[in-house]
Amino acid sequence: MAHSESEACDTKNFKISKLPVAVILLVELCERLTYYTLAGTQKIYFQNQLLKTPSTAAALNSVFSMLCYFWCVPGGLLADSIGRYKTIIAAGSVYAIGTICVGISVIYQFQESLGWLFTASCLVLIAMGTGGIKPNIATFGADQIGDATEKQRQCQTTFFSLFYLSINIGVLIAFGFLTNTTTGGLPGVIPQEEGYSFAYGSGAGCMILAVLIFVGFTGSYTMLPGNGLGPARRLIRYQYYSVWNGGGWRAAMSLAGFLCLPLFYIVTLADTLLSASAEKSSTKVFTDPCAAPLTEAPPRMLHGAGGEGVLSDIALALGSMACIFLIVAHVNCSWVRSLGDESQHQHSRSFNVKEAQQSLSALPMIVVVNISFSLCYNSMNNAFPSQACQMDVRLGSSQFNGAFYNISDALAIVIFTPIFETCLFPVISKLKGSPVRLGQKIVAGLVVACISNVSAAWLESKRRDAPYLCGDAGFSQCAPHYTQDGLEGTRMKDISAFWIFIPFILVGISEILVNPCMYCFCYESAPAQVRSLVQAINLFFSGSVSNAFTAVVSKLLYPNDLDSGHLENYYLVNASMAVAGILAYFAVTRCRSGSEINEGRVNELELDGICEGEKSEECKDGKECRKV
Repeated sequence: MAHSESEACDTKNFKISKLPVAVILLVELCERLTYYTLAGTQKIYFQNQLLKTPSTAAALNSVFSMLCYFWCVPGGLLADSIGRYKTIIAAGSVYAIGTICVGISVIYQFQESLGWLFTASCLVLIAMGTGGIKPNIATFGADQIGDATEKQRQCQTTFFSLFYLSINIGVLIAFGFLTNTTTGGLPGVIPQEEGYSFAYGSGAGCMILAVLIFVGFTGSYTMLPGNGLGPARRLIRYQYYSVWNGGGWRAAMSLAGFLCLPLFYIVTLADTLLSASAEKSSTKVFTDPCAAPLTEAPPRMLHGAGGEGVLSDIALALGSMACIFLIVAHVNCSWVRSLGDESQHQHSRSFNVKEAQQSLSALPMIVVVNISFSLCYNSMNNAFPSQACQMDVRLGSSQFNGAFYNISDALAIVIFTPIFETCLFPVISKLKGSPVRLGQKIVAGLVVACISNVSAAWLESKRRDAPYLCGDAGFSQCAPHYTQDGLEGTRMKDISAFWIFIPFILVGISEILVNPCMYCFCYESAPAQVRSLVQAINLFFSGSVSNAFTAVVSKLLYPNDLDSGHLENYYLVNASMAVAGILAYFAVTRCRSGSEINEGRVNELELDGICEGEKSEECKDGKECRKV
């Protein structure tokens, strides 16, 4: 992100040690390289090496992401309790052990017998490690700079830009190089069958290096102690107390929404894992379409989506209820009742009822935006690469892995971020006579996310209608492996996989518009005592709850055979959720305009003009009201 001269990081008046900052950036690069190498190819590994059906493999991949983000909330709470440094060390060690186990489990001769170790290491150890690092490493880096002065805060802004850049460098290495080696090896160096062990082993090496580097520079860090869990505990007490002491139906609905979430997780996990364990580890058979008459549709063993079980329906109902209840209950948080002990703590940093209302009032925005956006975003993790694998992925005598095309998302972020910040947003601001608000960026991001999935659906219809690539070179290395007459693989279609860059790039543009705005919203709308917790909740809904929904939708709509199924239905459901999210956003902001909450702080959800008048003390004091 570019900065003007007045906004540049100027260290003349204070001293910043650049070494610990550089170390943290390197640690983040290594961690993200490891994560995306695994997450980007995990679905293909489940599908081709562990012989899961494509729909179950996609669901397992979504469950992995779901659990990684689930652990962000315990990771944030642990950091608040014992400090960020200790939490990062503990989580990084668990992460490294998980990657070592994964690296061992994918050695070619062990793949079948150690499939359980691969699954357990991903869903338990790596998920816990990621959840402990992700909500804390960026904040720990900002701690090295401090925020006592305006210059330090400007340097923190520069750090976050460099931090995001380090993430995308790791993404480019993962998707541009390591993911391709999983299915193709390195000709003359790494045999194809050992591609996964090389790629995942490299990821393990990077994670071990990250932990060693982080520990090795311990003496150079500024380490802030943990503040304890008092504010988080009081927030829970306020919520529970209000249910039984006059909080009304909104308080009961809030409690019901929070209770539905763990049930949603349990049913989703049970549905996915039971389906995976029930599948037989046998090779699927199909009739080679190139050997069949061109006028006949190629008969295949697998058709349609992966499951219509009752557990999927129950999970979808529980998740929908949880989100609807949380949105409706927290549009107006005046139901939060005082505990009656605030006077005893008036001279301390005790968490009061106004701060509790303020914290809970961020939930509608967090739920609406993250669920509607992330369902479209999650297509990038499994559906886009799988679609690419059954297009023409050849380049000369080599083939790209479908996950390779994720590099277009990272490149879009790197290229368009400075364009938006230095050109597009200033021009729009000048034309409209006011700054581009967070809400405007978010709505625009949801529109672009919707278009990305619609374009993928259109591209899928074109792919399915395209002719097959016949001959021995026409089999895809990363598509589902079926066998017939000694040949193994799935036929690619005669349409270039580089067309998949279009939906990938659109997702990258939508990320620029949505994710930074949500980070900013959560930071500015939360009381200082629970900013880490609210940010962790944002990550929880963004990555965990959304992936739980994606796992369920994958079971219901993701076709095991793309050539006879309808993957476009999966995309269109995601696109419709983005449209629903836009409508829900405006509905929430309209409802919030009449609420009597957040009296001590600007209501971040409100649109132009709502912050005028008597509802905000900041407005009364003559301070500028920030509009979303």
